[in-house]
Amino acid sequence: MSKVLDEKSGKRLRSPIVVILGHVDSGKTSLLDKVRGTAVQAREAAGITQHVGASFFPTETILDVCDKLVEVTKIKLSIPGLLIVDTPGHAVFTNLRKRGASVADIAILVVDLTRGFQAQTYESMDILRARKVPFIVAANKIDRISAWKGIPNSIFIESYQKQNPKASADLDNRIYEIMGELIELGFEADRYDRVKDFSKKIAIIPTSAKTGEGIPDLFMVLAGLTQQFMMEKLEYSEGPASGTVLEVKEAEGLGTTADVIIYDGIITKNDRIVIGGRDGAALLKVKALLVPKDLDEMRDPRDKFKNVDAVYASAGVKLSSPGLEIALAGAPLKVVLPGQEDQIMAEVNSELEGFRIETKDNGVTVKVDTLGSLEAIVDMLRERNIPIHKADVGDVNKLDAIGTAIVADKAPEFGAILCFNVAISPDAQEEIEVSDLKVFEDKVIYNLIDDFERWMIDQKEAIKVDSLKDLRMPAKITLLPNHTFRSSKPAIVGVEVLGGKIIPGQMLINENNKRVGRIRQIQDNQETVQIAGKGKQVAISIRGPTVGRQIREEDVLYVDIPEKHAVLLMKKYRDMITNDDATILEELAKIKQEHVSKFWGW
Repeated sequence: MSKVLDEKSGKRLRSPIVVILGHVDSGKTSLLDKVRGTAVQAREAAGITQHVGASFFPTETILDVCDKLVEVTKIKLSIPGLLIVDTPGHAVFTNLRKRGASVADIAILVVDLTRGFQAQTYESMDILRARKVPFIVAANKIDRISAWKGIPNSIFIESYQKQNPKASADLDNRIYEIMGELIELGFEADRYDRVKDFSKKIAIIPTSAKTGEGIPDLFMVLAGLTQQFMMEKLEYSEGPASGTVLEVKEAEGLGTTADVIIYDGIITKNDRIVIGGRDGAALLKVKALLVPKDLDEMRDPRDKFKNVDAVYASAGVKLSSPGLEIALAGAPLKVVLPGQEDQIMAEVNSELEGFRIETKDNGVTVKVDTLGSLEAIVDMLRERNIPIHKADVGDVNKLDAIGTAIVADKAPEFGAILCFNVAISPDAQEEIEVSDLKVFEDKVIYNLIDDFERWMIDQKEAIKVDSLKDLRMPAKITLLPNHTFRSSKPAIVGVEVLGGKIIPGQMLINENNKRVGRIRQIQDNQETVQIAGKGKQVAISIRGPTVGRQIREEDVLYVDIPEKHAVLLMKKYRDMITNDDATILEELAKIKQEHVSKFWGW
């Protein structure tokens, strides 16, 4: 890549790093393939440089793809080009990270026009917001609009103007639906050609991965936005490189390698690097820097890479080094100059420690495959105020299961392990089964957390319901006039339940807090029943009182409740009782405060 300098500062500019996110089957991969294919058609294949995990589109190629749009907009590009990360989706994006932020400069959020926002769309939005990454929306699959007539590789506006009114109206309605979803999430948005201030509104670019419509618009908006708002961010020093590990894997003939995105500086063969590993920072030496061979150089499918001496930001590179098997995806990588070893090791260790969570508190256990995934899941759990007991990278082991079981004994609603792309060891599985722990697994972070949250709420409700069984519930009755069937031993009277529910065994008090007797039996139409709720008129027998002395017709009586039960019902379980129950408890509290203690129920 030739040097490109900022005209104002004279500093070298790197290419903006672009990622593609969206729901499964929204067309992310197809759109990426079409972007690459369109560029190949517009210019010789050599115009695109294939990096490890990314494709570099130089400015000349972008201008060729945009063609007519360049004439209309009169735009002059100063950026070197665009580095588009090849693998779309959350896994790669979450690993493109640096100290809680993102290495990505801008994202393309792909939304299927025919389906609108879906689970992973919302998940993408959560991650983009957490990492503070600007984004544009590719409203994809316009070719599936009813009556739409595709014009291959055309500018969107040209194609739109040639559609019949039915197709145009259908597209407009679907764009408005996407705008509505974004507004609900706190983002103003509009179709890109209607946006006057791109710093205040999200640009929506209608596209088709099938016909190529809107691809020129997508390139132009990406290039224009990064150039207009990110020039300072794109300046970098030509000093030691900083990067992030996308993936660690075995490569034939090379052993363990790391695919790395370099976002600042220069890395050269034989450089010493500090890289984040499972047990902390590790100091290694670069054995080889590998980039893909050009297509015409690939004689043998197994021989895909060529050695280079140096790589400049922004770039994707495969790195070979002894000891790389300890490296973690999502971990930082830094080139170290002589004398800086301790400082850089400390910096990387500090960053790694910021990820891992282990407390003695109640909370859920989280095990994931990469640091990027860990950061994304922890952010989402914290946003939902879900406490975390332990969060770490790696497979679920027996200690994880034992720790979760200890938590479950104290707080059953957290007796769960969230697993994201990890395995469970046999001894951990045995402990999980013995301790009856819940395990959640899903390929979508959003679904994983949603499933756990629903289960957690159900567990809490079940615990509350179980706890309520041991609490006395409030009720209020009135003695009906002319319905005294027996005056004493026991008194049998007709009553109406004014609120709550009465059951045999409840102690009744009057409005002066005097105990009048305990309910022995309830009858409804001469049938014995075990419960009577609000509005019911039933006969009850009361052991203790005499009608006309301790109780009288038209008296209002309350079920007596211990103060501790009343406090629990009003404070801990308020959402589990009815408004009627709460009102009766308040009336009972006033009686108790007047006749027992003014602090009763506080």
